[in-house]
Amino acid sequence: MNLRLGASDPVVVAAFRAALIHQGIVALLIFLLVSAVWAGARGRLAPLPGAGKAVGGAAAWGAEPAGRRLLRIGFGLLWIFDGLLQAQPAMAAGLPSQVIEPTAASSPPWVQHVVEWGAATWSYHPIQAGAAAVWIQVGIGIWLMAASEGPWSRLAGLASAGWGLVVWVFGESFGGIFAPGLTWLFGAPGAAGCYCAAGALVALPERYWRSPRLGRAMLAVLGVFFAGMAVLQAWPGRGFWQGTERGHPGTLAGITASMAQTAQPGFLAAWVRAFTSFDQAHGFAVNLFAVIVPAAAGLVLLAARLLHDARPAVLRVTLVFLAAACLADWVLIEDLGFFGGLGTDPNSMIPLLLLAVAGYLALAAAPAAARAGATAPAPAAAAPAGATAPVLAAAVGPAVRAGWRDRFRPGALRRAIGAASARSVISAAAVGVILLGAVPMAAAQASRTAGPIVAGSISGLGAR
Repeated sequence: MNLRLGASDPVVVAAFRAALIHQGIVALLIFLLVSAVWAGARGRLAPLPGAGKAVGGAAAWGAEPAGRRLLRIGFGLLWIFDGLLQAQPAMAAGLPSQVIEPTAASSPPWVQHVVEWGAATWSYHPIQAGAAAVWIQVGIGIWLMAASEGPWSRLAGLASAGWGLVVWVFGESFGGIFAPGLTWLFGAPGAAGCYCAAGALVALPERYWRSPRLGRAMLAVLGVFFAGMAVLQAWPGRGFWQGTERGHPGTLAGITASMAQTAQPGFLAAWVRAFTSFDQAHGFAVNLFAVIVPAAAGLVLLAARLLHDARPAVLRVTLVFLAAACLADWVLIEDLGFFGGLGTDPNSMIPLLLLAVAGYLALAAAPAAARAGATAPAPAAAAPAGATAPVLAAAVGPAVRAGWRDRFRPGALRRAIGAASARSVISAAAVGVILLGAVPMAAAQASRTAGPIVAGSISGLGAR
């Protein structure tokens, strides 16, 4: 990563903007083309006799669990928002030198080597890499929100976990977990780590979400995390107990003071500066609160199984209190995380809250779903497989019965496309948008020489 470009280099910014516009037109054409093909195939497909009742009965019984829906929609919106942040003009040239390198600087040498290897692609090909990050993240977000069930939804979860892992390793230097000064106040273990966890949970078969065991496991893992963060926050010698140290701001006050200098709305900067002054005057009390909150939350979440049966109000109150503390941290310490022109995400507090609430919903909703299943009438309206098989066979014709090769014949493909749901069509278009970003990034990864735009900008040719 020896190439040095200014974040506002006019050549790179103009090329990045042009690439986003051109690829945005292609992304729109992908959605239009997929929709046109689906509409054309659907117009020639006769409706299945009795299919509406069968599907309706299945949908009534197989509604998506609330915890899974929260993760899918919540992180889908976050991915779309992160993709839009990646389209900021300074992102293409400024991300390696002003975000990735400073994040890795305090990590061990082996972490720096890994990050530098991955970030070299961005440094040499900022236009392709910057645009690719936009479309990959927007595509994953649309895919997560569109696909609510079935293989499409689980694959969207896997895509979210996979790309989140890439961002966590190369963009966040493993979430900073190997660097000194690790604290939950500044975003440990990294927002992208939460994206990975959420994607993996969405990728699980839905039967796991219909048992309280998944909710207990999620809350237990979060309990261990918060308890561990409380121990780290209480550890002496890390500068968090002092508001000022030898006339200089302590660890927390120093970081919030620098955050207040970020370009942002004036009232937010004033809030952060006010908190900085408060921490400098009452550093011990602030850190004591920052220890008690994760410690108490960790203990309650570890005992969530017992509390949910004996005292469910305690668990709910703890989650509300944790949410209030996390939101206060998000505003006053993390400073929302996305201002300044190079913010890549809203940091970790919102993703952590989504995981905690989803775990509670999985724990609380699974017994209710089990009781509803026990009292539900026999699924006569759901049309047993034996009863619907003749109808489906008649609808798709001999193509399915003849073998997999016949399924790729034009008639069979037309029937399969026409029978797809609108969610599946949007998911397919979202995959196309992801490929729109992933293919150029993979091609750039194969080249370790600077692109002509970067080389010209460094040599000054681009300004002539």
